[in-house]
Amino acid sequence: MLIIGNEILIGKTQDTNSNWMAKRITKYGHRVKRIITIEDDLDEISKTIREILDRDPDIIIVSGGLIKEISIL
Repeated sequence: MLIIGNEILIGKTQDTNSNWMAKRITKYGHRVKRIITIEDDLDEISKTIREILDRDPDIIIVSGGLIKEISIL
């Protein structure tokens, strides 16, 4: 699970999304292997997604990242 948000990293906003999603994922018998939080930066997001893909995941869940530059993805 990839959580994107400067506001989370500086403590301005609490990350409730990953908690909510993890509860539902495990409720249905699946497993969350990792939760990563990164800043709202296109290069960092791209780098992190590439690193995640190198691990050959079954699925990637992304939450956040609502800055204008990233909305074109």
